[in-house]
Amino acid sequence: MSRSSIHVALLASTTCLSALALPLAAQEQSNVADADPATAEQRFMLDPLVLRAGTPKVASSVPQSVTVVDSQQLDDIAPIHIGEVLATVPGVAGVGSGSFFGQGFNIRGFGSSGTAASEAGIVQLIDGEKKYYESYRQGSLFVEPDFLRAVEVLRGPGSSTLYGSGALGGVIAMETIEPGDLLDDGDIWGGKVKLGYSSNPDTVLGSVALGWRPTEDFEALTAFAWRKIGDTKDADGNTTVRSNSKTPNLLLKAKKTFGDQYVAFSYQHLEAKGTDQDFNQLEGAQIGLFPGFTGWGVGDITTRDQTAKLTWGWNPQDNRYVDLTATLSYTNTMKDVRQGDDPDEPIMDTLLGKRDYRLWKFKLMNVADLSGDSYDHFLTTGAEVYKQDRSSSVISSSHPEAYTRSIAAYALSEVTWGDLTVNTGLRYEKQRTEPKGSVTATDDEYNAEAVEPQVAAIYRLNDSWSVFGSVAFVDRMPTVDELYDSFMGGAPSGNLKDEKGKNLEIGLSYRGSGLLADGDEAVMKVTLFRNHIDDMIIRTNALAPTPSYVNVDRAYLKGGELEANYIISAFEFGAGVSVVDGEDQNGVVLDTLPNDRVTLSATYTASDAWRVGLRSTLAAGRDKPDGSRRAGYGVHDMFATWAPQAGMAEGLEVHMGVDNFTDRDYTPATWLTGPAPGRNFKLSVSRAF
Repeated sequence: MSRSSIHVALLASTTCLSALALPLAAQEQSNVADADPATAEQRFMLDPLVLRAGTPKVASSVPQSVTVVDSQQLDDIAPIHIGEVLATVPGVAGVGSGSFFGQGFNIRGFGSSGTAASEAGIVQLIDGEKKYYESYRQGSLFVEPDFLRAVEVLRGPGSSTLYGSGALGGVIAMETIEPGDLLDDGDIWGGKVKLGYSSNPDTVLGSVALGWRPTEDFEALTAFAWRKIGDTKDADGNTTVRSNSKTPNLLLKAKKTFGDQYVAFSYQHLEAKGTDQDFNQLEGAQIGLFPGFTGWGVGDITTRDQTAKLTWGWNPQDNRYVDLTATLSYTNTMKDVRQGDDPDEPIMDTLLGKRDYRLWKFKLMNVADLSGDSYDHFLTTGAEVYKQDRSSSVISSSHPEAYTRSIAAYALSEVTWGDLTVNTGLRYEKQRTEPKGSVTATDDEYNAEAVEPQVAAIYRLNDSWSVFGSVAFVDRMPTVDELYDSFMGGAPSGNLKDEKGKNLEIGLSYRGSGLLADGDEAVMKVTLFRNHIDDMIIRTNALAPTPSYVNVDRAYLKGGELEANYIISAFEFGAGVSVVDGEDQNGVVLDTLPNDRVTLSATYTASDAWRVGLRSTLAAGRDKPDGSRRAGYGVHDMFATWAPQAGMAEGLEVHMGVDNFTDRDYTPATWLTGPAPGRNFKLSVSRAF
């Protein structure tokens, strides 16, 4: 599929949906802005609630490009890894492979490029806590998808105010299951058990989740999942990545309410032990990549990911100025790499050992209701302090050890006068990075400050149509790798400047009903963006005294996204389009650009028990800076779910699916190499109790 076809599809989709919706725009309906918010949200089942774009609001009222993958969509996807969850989200591209341990992400050309120091342009959150791992060809995010209840993707830097400086690409926010997802009203306890299988990668899953609510003021959850992960194969049946891992996962949650206050605790633990696992989970062994190369090797690799959080909240009913939360959290992501059993595929000594990221953080946040008679005003203010300890048991110039300390303060104002909502935000962050004694090339500390203002507005033209726009200024401070890496003879890069991004967005959103028949619904959102980056940080791959990383003058990215959904009777149709272009100051195309892409979906609820669907991804080819080209492709998935609502089988759910059912051989533009996985059969059986 050509790139011009993608651009035509974006224009045609926008025009078509606009034409469909115009008759509704002329109708005289009650103004949504004047209606009760809860009622307005319930009227449109296709307009999901967004939790992490300020105060909770429906997607059509958020002045930025945002996608919510809800629990129904997660069930339809039946993901093996987090990459499958995000594969159909416009503007988001996976980087790496089909491996559970080889996941990195790219949003609008920002983010992972497969090597170290490339994930900092995206903020990744699990239950509000930041997850960050950078190690050569080792993936950046490790999540058990069976624990997820929703995933929000907020594209662009508009969410940098609340979640951290430098979010040039955007925010990926994952939410795990809650006790209420397992309990009906009045239940003391309830749960769900599940067995699953997939053929590519060869995976077996068993899980159990139990919710408990003995009293109205206390609830708890325990969930355990065990996943056995094997090899990933391409369309020709060749093994591309060997994972060979047994992966137990644990999720614990508890919440106790004391009148206007509550205390909540949560803990997540992933522990994957692989034997003769490919060190390079992004590309596989790559034996013979260059003359005499025996590959990246296989090893016995342990991957551990932990997230612990203790939260106190206070929301007095007689004081609208106080909705206060204090959170103390600890996260750690670690990989321990040891030689495998195959002497013909050794791992380089410098890549062995244990490498981890420990992050301690304290965060204080308050949401004050400052509303008056003629306007709504919510002011979110907060402060946080954290310390990150990056360590390695083996001294390596490619993985320098260091401490990073940061303090931050922020404020986000959300004001609505009638049909106009204006959000203004400001974040200040100060950071100090200091190398540990194992870094011999330099002992210089690096101090940086980021000041990030933003303003966004959305105006409701009528009951159905809204226009929105935003301006955001973002500073991405250099990472440990960018400052102290001296691999292959390069020098440390202590003179780096912050990357400075200026992002402009404009957009149009629509939601309405009664277009073609009574009771149908449609939602649509189109966003155009332009991002101008000064002092972009790039790797030189040069010998000392040239620094390993330097700033280049500037880079430009521009593009657009469209998302649309339509439901009529038992049918639901979805479409997504994403287009992005980018170049540096010399006109050279950036190497991190994803494919321009169209995603299409259709589902049919045949009865109360049966739901069937089809998803398609059509991607344009992409020229690379080195003169090569990644070909375009079309990939199609199908699924069916049987969930009887009565009789002895009530509570049972059977999911069947086939990913890439045409067994297409393809390689996405953001992958370093390929190909992507071939055909994959999925089957799972779950039972609620």
